[in-house]
Amino acid sequence: MYVMRISSNFQKSNDGVINASISQGRLRDLEGAVLLITYRNTHSLPAVRTDEFETMDDVLSYITRIEPTCPRVSLGGKAVSPTPSWESHLEWLHSEGLKSAAEGDCPAPHWIKDAS
Repeated sequence: MYVMRISSNFQKSNDGVINASISQGRLRDLEGAVLLITYRNTHSLPAVRTDEFETMDDVLSYITRIEPTCPRVSLGGKAVSPTPSWESHLEWLHSEGLKSAAEGDCPAPHWIKDAS
């Protein structure tokens, strides 16, 4: 239903507009304020939410708490019940060939994949 991406390469204007590069950096290299961008998991990946965190530890704590509760397309838009542990959630992601935003997964819009 949704995918998330961590970015420290962003700029905020005085009127609240945020610019964040789509390029994927290595998570351990991120320093300072960190942005978590949530996208609707559709063809064009429209951003639907941004959350700013002071540190990488703060954003990782949030992701490990929230990501297992997210609804899944495979469940008809419903969340897993009961909510799985973080470890079980990661096992499921990996079994599906996916990674967590906490592992540095970076969604790419269709037009980036089409260009290669």
